[in-house]
Amino acid sequence: MTDYLKVLIFSLRAKIAHFRQPDTIITQATYPFPPRPTMHGLLASVLGIDFSTREGKAFLNDPHFIGLSLLSPVRTVCVQMSLLGKGFVSGEGDFFNRPTVVEMVVEPRYRVYYAGKWVEELSEKIRANKSVYHTYLGSAYCLTFPEYEDTVEARLLQPVPEDPIPVHTVVPRELAAHIALEAGAAYAAARAMPYQHCGGRIFERTVTVLYEEKGETLKVRFKEKPPFPYLAVELPGGEVACLW
Repeated sequence: MTDYLKVLIFSLRAKIAHFRQPDTIITQATYPFPPRPTMHGLLASVLGIDFSTREGKAFLNDPHFIGLSLLSPVRTVCVQMSLLGKGFVSGEGDFFNRPTVVEMVVEPRYRVYYAGKWVEELSEKIRANKSVYHTYLGSAYCLTFPEYEDTVEARLLQPVPEDPIPVHTVVPRELAAHIALEAGAAYAAARAMPYQHCGGRIFERTVTVLYEEKGETLKVRFKEKPPFPYLAVELPGGEVACLW
């Protein structure tokens, strides 16, 4: 018997994005695409969910899966910014705001896949271009507006094929037993991305996420016993996405 799963698909784009790597202080480096907790924050903004509430904790703990693909090549640039800190906001003291070098992702475009309890409500809001709070790509000055694409019945690949299969999304290294390399492809890894958002700006576990810089597919053979849950799904167009 074939199992199917309802998957929401929407896209994100912006002029700039910044997903700060937390261990970079002097020059604030960015991840090339949003970490999983960043997507939690964006989805919660659409729904109007506060992570400090019981509903927020349920949102984070309910079984759900998120995937992401690159729709434009990864390009970054470093700019110098004078950021006004907490001292300026509070009006207390004579604070000097030192210019800070910030790495930005330029003209990013992503496609996002979501499967979980909130798929119907998210589909309804994003289709209607509605959001309770404003949505952004990593930093509040990087505004974006989710663009609805479709809600589909995706076929679960169970068991996952033993041979490498072309996957159209980024894939955590922790899930991959083998990547079949292809000539002309530019492979890269986003290292130490936070995995689990526990609420209260507390995160658990990190993952290294593999991707092709131009958004091409990765030929992946998945592990038989991965360290955390994931789904490999085939979309109606035949594309395979990895949701985790």
